[in-house]
Amino acid sequence: MFLVAATAAPVPAAAPTLVCKTTVQVDDSSFTIELRPDWAPAGVERVLGMAKSGFFEQLPFFRMLPNFLVQFGISTSAEKQRHWQSQGNIRDDPRPAGVPFTDGILSFAGYGTDSRSTHLFITLGSQPGLGHRQWEVPVGRVVSGMPVVRAIYSGYGDAPDQGRMQPDRPDAAKYLADKFPKMDRIDRRGATLGVSQI
Repeated sequence: MFLVAATAAPVPAAAPTLVCKTTVQVDDSSFTIELRPDWAPAGVERVLGMAKSGFFEQLPFFRMLPNFLVQFGISTSAEKQRHWQSQGNIRDDPRPAGVPFTDGILSFAGYGTDSRSTHLFITLGSQPGLGHRQWEVPVGRVVSGMPVVRAIYSGYGDAPDQGRMQPDRPDAAKYLADKFPKMDRIDRRGATLGVSQI
């Protein structure tokens, strides 16, 4: 395993944004994430790289737990998933002071030290139980479109098997289509990069 180092970053005057177009039939079906390199420079660098490479196109929201979080980050494209797996995990960013896991915080999911890869989640409501593990570091926040995030289909809960979703499996697409036909996702337009003033 090889890791991308985290380094400190100054507070920016402007922040990169991601506008995510989704299949959710609420408002304009989109939400906007403001990324904060001053909170998590290594994490933001990874998210920007994923966005620029088209990783977010048709990305399923495979874990939706109301009043807790929505998780995504397994591509339906074997080529894209393999590319980011080949990049290795990124080192944990130091936790930013005074940034709690309130409603709409974006963070990488993980399982241990320096385990962040492509899995992300957005919090739904205040989550004081998050942010205590070294990989749970906010990388941004939803600044518009939270009604869309809350309306992501939640009927499957934790049921999707992440192993069976891996796009290298020949039956992955059929598994999702047959078992989880209502699963929402970021649509073919993916995530559009922009800039916002902080």
